[in-house]
Amino acid sequence: MNRIYWRFLWSHDLWLHRALVRLYYRLARLIPFSVKYFIGRTFRKNRYPYRLVKEGAVVVQIGAPKDTLLAGRSRAMYFSLFAGTSGRVLIVEPDPESEAAFSQIMETHHQTNILLSQMAAWSQAQTLRIYVSDTHPATNFTEGSKQYDEERLKDYRVVELPADTLDSIVRLQGLERVDLVSITTNGAEREILAGMSGLIAAGLPFICLARTGENYEDMMAELGYHLLAHDDRGFTFEQRPQLGTT
Repeated sequence: MNRIYWRFLWSHDLWLHRALVRLYYRLARLIPFSVKYFIGRTFRKNRYPYRLVKEGAVVVQIGAPKDTLLAGRSRAMYFSLFAGTSGRVLIVEPDPESEAAFSQIMETHHQTNILLSQMAAWSQAQTLRIYVSDTHPATNFTEGSKQYDEERLKDYRVVELPADTLDSIVRLQGLERVDLVSITTNGAEREILAGMSGLIAAGLPFICLARTGENYEDMMAELGYHLLAHDDRGFTFEQRPQLGTT
């Protein structure tokens, strides 16, 4: 279970990786939406974490940049397709342009099971400084989450955006349960997890983390989770049964 797939050796920190991803995204945008998501859904249906999302599931996706959406790689969109009309997918994404892209797709393709929350998830309610890349939003990050040199920081503009705990965001959206939380941010995982203690205590079954840091298995073990599988972004964790339960 400690195996790290070769694809995780790639990172947004590598210039070649960023260049190839941007090229792929530009080409993938030319493919019709229904075609690329039909193909992507076919390949993902038996893979983690998507295989965990059944009809009627309630899922939270933290981090949903518009470039992955338009390229046919959006986790949030696949969760929406797998959850079906009786499910719900809450997207927590602070970038207004990414939210606007999702709103347009929702209207055009009648994705009525998506809820949007335009704010950042964090350990407490506050205002955060977010570094935003207009050419590659998937690399956006919160101040302090990444340590880049001045040359790399020229690729970003800084905006201040509201943040709140995921516990509060879920409560405001009126969700009575959550089956899976997926966090695909760049280095903010620990802060986000600190703001979802209520969900964890309520028995949140699955948490997915993109691989942007180290020692995730130890960190999640302290929260009562074990590694279930490696997935296409990093790791899928499952909550261990509590003592006295079956």
